[in-house]
Order: sequence, then C-alpha cells, then structure tokens
Amino acid sequence: MKKTDVPKLYEMALRAFQSDFEKYGIYPPLLHLKKKNFQPPLLFGKVILADGNEIGGVFVIVLGKKAELATIFIDPKYQHQGYGKEILSALEAAHPHVKKWTLETVSENFQLHRFYESLGYHKVGEKKDPRSDVITYLYEKKIKEQSSIN
Repeated sequence: MKKTDVPKLYEMALRAFQSDFEKYGIYPPLLHLKKKNFQPPLLFGKVILADGNEIGGVFVIVLGKKAELATIFIDPKYQHQGYGKEILSALEAAHPHVKKWTLETVSENFQLHRFYESLGYHKVGEKKDPRSDVITYLYEKKIKEQSSIN
C-alpha cells in the first residue's frame, strides 16, 4: 500500500463499514474520521486487487509468530464473492512463520462470525468498546506446525 492509495481506500473502507456505523454508531478504530485516513500503528497495509481493480484493503500486525488481522475491508459491490477467503488464505501463505492469528469483530455480526469460523477461527473472548459500549468478539486461529518426514 502506498500513501497515494490511502484516500481511495479510506472511502472504500467507509462504504464497507457503513452498515456497522449505522447500527452501532462507530467505525473500526483504524479509521481516523477527523483526519480522513487510516491510523496504522505497527502494521502493514495491502491493497486488494481483483481483475486489475482495487476492491479493498487489509491491515495486519505481525509480531514474531503472532499476527493480528487489524482490519480487512472489501468494497460492498465486491463482497460475498469469495475474495475474503482468498485474501486470508494468501496472508497465511505469505506468513508461514505465524502460528497464531487473531482478530476482533462486533458481537452482533453473525455473518462475519460464520465466515471467520468457517476459516478455522474460534471465539476466545469478548470485550466492550470504550467509545460506544459495543461488545466485540475476540477470535483466534492457531496454525499447527507441519511435521516433516524424511
């Protein structure tokens, strides 16, 4: 992700999280509304492409063998077409040293719960967002070590 990608991706992220904003009154903490950009601490961002079009973005924090999926967003017109699954698989393949992936999502988005659970994530906790009192679920996925047979 380049600095020049940020304005377009920021607008795309606003669209992607619009339904959550309408329901809960907040966007993910990564979206800095006053500055109209992303607030990415200690993470890298990637632009998601499909057929040469920018369709979303992903921010990941990788620290050793642990990684946090800080946010992933796909423009609403490209959602429900398998891109999310493809992106998360590609992230895992790009970081084979990572053995534990974590993420956080709102408690009432059952569709996202099913999506993440279908990819091997398990709910491990809950937390209250101090800005809004919205409850979020904490998920994690542990990657087992591949044993090598000689």
